[in-house]
Amino acid sequence: TAGRLTMELTVLLFLLPAFTLTVQDSVNLEVSPEIFAECGKPVSLHCNSSSPQHGLSVKYMEWSHGNMSLCSVDSEKTITKLQRHYESDFDCKYEDGRLSLVFERMLPLQSGQYRCKLRSNKGVATEYTKVQLQEFCGNVEAVLRSDGPSCIFNHVYPDGDVHWFHDSRNVSDGSVIQHTAKSIDKHGWMIIQSWLTLNGTSERSSHKPYNCSLKSSASGKYIASTLVQKHERRAV
Repeated sequence: TAGRLTMELTVLLFLLPAFTLTVQDSVNLEVSPEIFAECGKPVSLHCNSSSPQHGLSVKYMEWSHGNMSLCSVDSEKTITKLQRHYESDFDCKYEDGRLSLVFERMLPLQSGQYRCKLRSNKGVATEYTKVQLQEFCGNVEAVLRSDGPSCIFNHVYPDGDVHWFHDSRNVSDGSVIQHTAKSIDKHGWMIIQSWLTLNGTSERSSHKPYNCSLKSSASGKYIASTLVQKHERRAV
């Protein structure tokens, strides 16, 4: 009797993981693991629910960012949209088990990880989508100061370093004095300003332009550049 009981428990324990796996696989969510958002263009996040079994009924489905719910749909297919403090306008759409979150444009504060969550008659499921923002979405301004060239990069994300070149030579190696100032605007974009102090007579007398280039701290690539000419707008 003891041997038979042990055998039955062993069989039961062996079957439990298979039963749990079957329950988890009875409902599926499909999302894009990563989305690249281009400057100023709409971004759509889609979450598709499905089941290998017939009769899937969605009780609750939601897109959230961090701990903030953005849009959801209930069993009556009623959509709830929570705009809150989002700077970028978005819309919510639902059709046949597919919940879509559509942004008019993506800002730095809205990039990162999004979560799609589902509760249904077949079980629950959660999947994540990471939104990656284009590194440079602004313009470069070149200014010739009284003490040397200057440049300003607007709408940088997440960060970058400015390298200066003169006549194909990298002068950010300490041969001239380089200054850099960084700030972040209310949308999360970084503004980077850099300028050189030209002490030597040879640098001041040269008529060749200075190249101001921005290197991304994320990708390690140069993402923007400009030339500062001798005839550029002067700033005191």
